[in-house]
Amino acid sequence: MHSTKPTVVISPGAWMYPDIFGKVISLFNDAGFPAEALAHPTIGAEPPNKTLYDDVASFRSRLVKLADEGKDIVVVCHSYGGCVGACAVEGLGAVQRAQAGKKGGVVMVVFMTAFAIPKGKSLLDMLGGQWLPWMRIDGDYVRTGPETFEFYFDLPEADKQYWGKRQTHTSRGAFTNPVTYEPWNDMPCMYIICEGDEGLSQPVQEHMSTLLGPDAILFRIRSGHFPFLSVPSKIVEGVALGAKTGMEKKAIALGRGGRL
Repeated sequence: MHSTKPTVVISPGAWMYPDIFGKVISLFNDAGFPAEALAHPTIGAEPPNKTLYDDVASFRSRLVKLADEGKDIVVVCHSYGGCVGACAVEGLGAVQRAQAGKKGGVVMVVFMTAFAIPKGKSLLDMLGGQWLPWMRIDGDYVRTGPETFEFYFDLPEADKQYWGKRQTHTSRGAFTNPVTYEPWNDMPCMYIICEGDEGLSQPVQEHMSTLLGPDAILFRIRSGHFPFLSVPSKIVEGVALGAKTGMEKKAIALGRGGRL
């Protein structure tokens, strides 16, 4: 049976493969949301010469295909994935497309403990231009140290070890290329704040959520940096709220001749 709910497309963070979202994707599907997580070219690249813009082009190509099929889309960005998702949705808002006589498009961009970065700034800029102590830099390879295992603190020990060891390198260009678009100026956005996150601290998340503007939805949960592993049902709850709001805003905007 064809789902009338938006398709959820997940932009993963650095160092991780899409399989880390398997549990939450199953829950999205059970709730009637078609869902998928896409692999970014910078993750595990050999040689590590891919950039943010390779990730954006790859992610955007999938969004365009879904939009051209008439699908409403909720883009869910995790961590570094916020840089990718933000750039990739440019011009793909559902209302923007409707104004051009096209069906489908993005109805909501969800930043899930993710980087929301002003246009012209890179992720490294947001770190003050300094690599974090647990980032191991080797030429264009950016690897993580064992300290990052603690980012999984709210998981059982076996899961913490499994996912910690699944981390791979990310190309340096993912962190150094400037973001090229601010979706919150053109389409509805949401921030899921993870209040126990030891990877992207709550104060940093709170600050970035303010960039999304006064109309952005804030959804708070008690979890670490990987809420889709520790509390996946809460992520489905939050994204469902975002999807509902996005669809309502689309209907209102189109009823007003496409004006938000």
